[in-house]
Amino acid sequence: MNRLLTPPLVLLSLAVAAPPAHAADDIPAARVVLPWSDFKTLYDAGQLPDKPPVAPRDYAISRAQYTGRVDGEAAVFTVKMRVEVLKTEGWTSVPILPTQAALRRARIGNSEAPIYLESGWYRWVTDRPGSVDIEMEFAVNTWESSGSNGFAFQLPASAGTEVVMEVPAQGGLKFDVANAQQLVTEEIRDGHRVRALLPATGNLSMTWQPEAPETEAQAAEPRVYAEQRSLFGVSEGVLQCDTAVQYSILHAPVDHLDLSLPGDVTILEVTGQGMRDWSVKRAEGRQQIDVDLNFEAQGPYTLNLEYERVLPEGSGTIELPDVALEVDRVKGWIGVDARSTLEIAAGDVTGASVVDVRELPASILGKTDWPVLLAFKHRDDTPKIPLVLQQHDDIDMLVTIIDQLTATTMLTPDGRRMTRLSYAMRNNRAQFLRLQLPEGAEPWSTFVGGRAVKPAKAGDGRMLVPLARSQAAGGELSRFAVEVVYVEAGTTPSDAGRLSFAADLPVADVPATAVAWTVYVPWEAKLLQKTIDGTMRSVDGFTSIDMGGVDAFHANMEVQQQANVQFDGEATAAGVQPVRVTMPLDGEPWYFEKLLVLDEVMEVSFDLKGMK
Repeated sequence: MNRLLTPPLVLLSLAVAAPPAHAADDIPAARVVLPWSDFKTLYDAGQLPDKPPVAPRDYAISRAQYTGRVDGEAAVFTVKMRVEVLKTEGWTSVPILPTQAALRRARIGNSEAPIYLESGWYRWVTDRPGSVDIEMEFAVNTWESSGSNGFAFQLPASAGTEVVMEVPAQGGLKFDVANAQQLVTEEIRDGHRVRALLPATGNLSMTWQPEAPETEAQAAEPRVYAEQRSLFGVSEGVLQCDTAVQYSILHAPVDHLDLSLPGDVTILEVTGQGMRDWSVKRAEGRQQIDVDLNFEAQGPYTLNLEYERVLPEGSGTIELPDVALEVDRVKGWIGVDARSTLEIAAGDVTGASVVDVRELPASILGKTDWPVLLAFKHRDDTPKIPLVLQQHDDIDMLVTIIDQLTATTMLTPDGRRMTRLSYAMRNNRAQFLRLQLPEGAEPWSTFVGGRAVKPAKAGDGRMLVPLARSQAAGGELSRFAVEVVYVEAGTTPSDAGRLSFAADLPVADVPATAVAWTVYVPWEAKLLQKTIDGTMRSVDGFTSIDMGGVDAFHANMEVQQQANVQFDGEATAAGVQPVRVTMPLDGEPWYFEKLLVLDEVMEVSFDLKGMK
């Protein structure tokens, strides 16, 4: 007997034998009662299937095997690649080969694979998920340099990469496969076969060169000639040295080179193409350098040396370090440049001759941006070239400057004065701008780079305004604004309405290129032009000053940000509120200017009448 659900599940409402035109209220209620098993079957059938999880990436290359052979100046490959397409909907693009390779064909089974080029890669495209085996044939160029051969190209990342390479050659070869975790070399009928397992490094780089015979005697003795090209840079405290030794190896190859340097130099670097290693040992006050090559060099070969010698302080005489070579014949060129204020002159030279600097090889002149002052050529292995160095005292240079000072003074009818100073400055090292305010002046606000700062008072009474440091912009120091507002009591007009105006601007400890001063006098007053006097010139308009396209009254953004960081903590600790004094401007303006102000008083005086 079927058990009924309690309470029953109402699934359907039916209108049995009811006319279709009846209203909803007239349809009698109806219920259908189902056994639980039947209801469960209906319920499960109505559920949506769970969405499968999304794959972490669109594709994966599970393995790739590269089989190749060197044929002339190219390496020809066949690659078998297993690609797992994980994306279930839409198109998937898989990079399979860089475009630096020449692709001959790409096949999937017996069909050509759909390939297109994008972003430097051959890409296979598909809209079907699953595993696919792709087989390709392609070729890459090989190179040859100083006895070494090789090739290199990018690989698509795969979980497992195996390389099998055949190189036809007579005699022994030494192979190197970058980042190979396993490297096996075997001889075959016409050459060598290399097997290598690679991690997912993204590159296949293989080189090979003839092995140097260990016991086989050479039929002919090598003859080695060399040319040295040395550049010596004289700076304070150190002599920087760069020597290129250009060998010419004749008759028989060599795999070892010997040379020596004085014992008081520091050897920084020894480099050369195909160099296996280099070592240094001391003997008889010199440093013997042994250079081992990983191939037998014949013909031209270049070795580069970088070394330095500590120079004594002050004036004196030093000798350029010599590079002694174990060769049959040597010649060389030497250039000396100046990288400091040391004055350089040549002493009594032996084993070399002085030449014009323009005769030096371009490979020497191209190594330096400093002026090459002395040049020599020599045919001796160890020329003696003394240098006479003269130390001179440094001259202090300007590190802070006021490009323009713009001053505005407002004269009130009762004779009081308010002045705003706006300095357009560049500062490299100064901590303060030192201002000697006029006697009786009361400072109201100081801003640096758009930020309120707390000035200090020096022992001599001058006001110290802390400065920001200019940022470098296009090889120049950027400008920023320093603003100071102060007031003065001035002189009260007489009963007859006359007033003698006499004022001066603060004296700064920094030179100013130009000073522009605008004085506003009340409209009802009349300025007697014949009475104008002072150290500044009365003008109708200010001289145009080249500010390099920078507004002198606005802070450079980088300097302003630096000023915010520099002064925020100081302002908070000192209780400074960033309040900018608004200066009322009313009256008739009169203009005064002075160019190139060097620690001097800037003053203006004139008489007024009609001051009521």
